[in-house]
Amino acid sequence: MEKTGKAKKIALSVFSWFLVLLGVIFVFLSVSEAVVDKTARTLPSYPREDLTEVLAKPHWNGDDLQFLYRQTGLGRAALQAMEKQRARIPYFQDALYYEGTLKHELAAFTTPHDYFEDYAAPIAPLEDGDVIVSSSCHTFGWRNGHAGIVVKAETQSVLQSVAPGTISHVESIDWFSLASNFIILRLKDVSKTERAEIAKNALEKLRGLPYTLFAGIFSKKDAGEDIKATNCSHLVYQAYKYFGYDIDSDGGAVCTARDIAKCDLFEVVQVYGFDPEKLW
Repeated sequence: MEKTGKAKKIALSVFSWFLVLLGVIFVFLSVSEAVVDKTARTLPSYPREDLTEVLAKPHWNGDDLQFLYRQTGLGRAALQAMEKQRARIPYFQDALYYEGTLKHELAAFTTPHDYFEDYAAPIAPLEDGDVIVSSSCHTFGWRNGHAGIVVKAETQSVLQSVAPGTISHVESIDWFSLASNFIILRLKDVSKTERAEIAKNALEKLRGLPYTLFAGIFSKKDAGEDIKATNCSHLVYQAYKYFGYDIDSDGGAVCTARDIAKCDLFEVVQVYGFDPEKLW
C-alpha cells in the first residue's frame, strides 16, 4: 500500500509539472503571436505627398523615380513600364498607405496568414521569372513567410509550394494581392529571355512536387535534377540555382523567403506592406 501511495504521488507530481509546462508553452506562444501580429504590415515611416507635379512631367529623372518609389512602392522597372499608364500610379500610393483591418486564417497547421478580406493590392506589371515574397505567414512567433515565382506574367500565374500535404502548383497571384504585404523582385542585369527560361524550366521541373519542411536539412539544399520534394522558398531558390544564381542571401542550410528578399541579385519591382526604405 505504501508503494502504491508513493507511485500515485509521483504520478500526480509528474502530471502537475506537465500541466505547468503546457501552461508555459501556451503563454509563450500567445505572447509570441501577439508580438508578431504587430509586424503584420508596416506603413512608410514618412508622410504621404502629392504626386501631381511629378506625374505631370514629360520625363522622370532619378530623383523623380526615387520620389515615386518612396510614395508608391513602385521600383524603376515598374515605373518605366507604366510611364504611359500614369493614371494608375496613384492607386499604388493608396495601397502603400492603406490602413485596413487585417484578418487571420490558417494557411497551414500552426501557421496563420494575415490578409485583407475586402481589399486587394494592385500588382505592378509582371514578367516571367519575377519572384514574389511575403512575410504574412507566421509560425510560433516567427514570420517564415511565403514565396513563389511568376511563370506566366500575362495571366499573373505563380508557381508555388504551399503547405504539407500538397504538391507544388500554379495559381493566380490573388493570394499575395490580398496578403498584408509582399515584395516583387526581378533579377538584375539579366535579359528578359533568360528570366523567361528560368520560369519555363521551373514549370517543367518543379511543378507537382510534394511539400517538405526539411529541404536543406535532411536533403541537399541544391537538389539538382534529383529533387523529390520542396517548399515555397526552396522552390524559388532551386529554380534560380539551376541557372547558376544563388539567391540565398545568408548561405545557410535552408533558404527562407526573407533570405530571398535580402538577396542583392534582385531589384525591387514593387513593395507593399513594408517600409520601402527598410523592406523586410
